Amino acid sequence: MNSVQIHLALTHVPVLLSLVGLVIMAVAMIRKNATLTHTAFILLLLAALSALPVYFTGEPTEELVEGLPGVSEASIEEHEELAKTSLLVVLVTGAVALAGLIWKTGLARILRVVVLVLALGSSGLMAVTAHLGGQIRHPELRSGFVAQAQGGENATDTKEVSETGAAQGKEDDD
Repeated sequence: MNSVQIHLALTHVPVLLSLVGLVIMAVAMIRKNATLTHTAFILLLLAALSALPVYFTGEPTEELVEGLPGVSEASIEEHEELAKTSLLVVLVTGAVALAGLIWKTGLARILRVVVLVLALGSSGLMAVTAHLGGQIRHPELRSGFVAQAQGGENATDTKEVSETGAAQGKEDDD
């Protein structure tokens, strides 16, 4: 397995764990359920841990795909910059969740609120980062994309509408 395969195989794990952890934490706080709180803390800690290999395989993945046809260098850079922020926030969320697992009394209520707010931020950032990553090889996710059928059943010529409204033709390699 190379870095691209690892990056793509694991990329959805921290996103989903962050979102599920957020939902479970919200439900746990509404129901005042210690078991759900514990579960949310574990999921958010796992989200943080799973984000590490995704992040550290990003740079080697960039090196392998940046020269491929249809790959946007601007999309890579935008994804990479937000990934740094996302990693930081998800790691802080995981660290506070770990503190919540360790300290069962005293700070527990404050930690639940802090984790809920951090989980909201980390899950949102992770989702946007994943979306930007998808745009690197999937032009159909980019703003202004217009697909037009041409020739055979599987042949398409894609067009992206620039900020000025002008369509720019691009071959679709996929």
